[in-house]
Amino acid sequence: MTTDFLQEALILRHRFYAPVTPVLAGLVRRTGQRRVIDLCSGASGPWEHLKPELQQDAGPIELVFTDRFPNRRALQGACDRIGDGRTHVHPDPVDATAVPEGQDGIRTVFTAFHHFPPSVARAVLADAFTRRAPLCVAESSERRWPSLLATLLAPVLVVGHVLRNPSPLRLLCTVLGVLPLVVTWDGLVSALRTYDGVDLASLTAGLSAPDYRWRIERIPPGGAAPPILLLIGEPVSVTD
Repeated sequence: MTTDFLQEALILRHRFYAPVTPVLAGLVRRTGQRRVIDLCSGASGPWEHLKPELQQDAGPIELVFTDRFPNRRALQGACDRIGDGRTHVHPDPVDATAVPEGQDGIRTVFTAFHHFPPSVARAVLADAFTRRAPLCVAESSERRWPSLLATLLAPVLVVGHVLRNPSPLRLLCTVLGVLPLVVTWDGLVSALRTYDGVDLASLTAGLSAPDYRWRIERIPPGGAAPPILLLIGEPVSVTD
């Protein structure tokens, strides 16, 4: 239920990651890649709104959902709702630190990078660097006071979400306080574990070459959307 809340109430309803669309569109245009390999897809992340918006900006895109422990029911449901015939679930588990051969394209990681300890996070980046694969890591939480304090709003958001999407189990867990507590705790821990810009620069240290570059961007908050921290890896011409 916690995953459902985060997916439905925050990522999709409030479209937190809409500002990432032009960033991905730029990667598509510069690299010529028309396939996105979404790593650590979970329940599909922001793609139900993000893919149509990206295709409006950059043209037709193939999207492949992957995960080490794939939630196939949720991911296939997202494919069906997107319904463009160019969105698929990878048939096998995929380790983000060792993406299988043949899975070329722009790699994305949404709201999952903070789950990796530094050694694994660096391995994810190193695999993209070694393969010269474009990569976009996006996080909507920060290890800053505004993000930490925002987690205190979670109970209000949970109640609103459950009232809009009631079920006996959701109502029971909300009345007992279980769902608001779990969601608040998850948000607090996620914010505390999120890598900041200095951390990301450290993780990419040594992963450098004339034909590949890293950049870190922070999209400021706007409306209901939180700030978005991006780490972008991109193959480039040696003359750039």
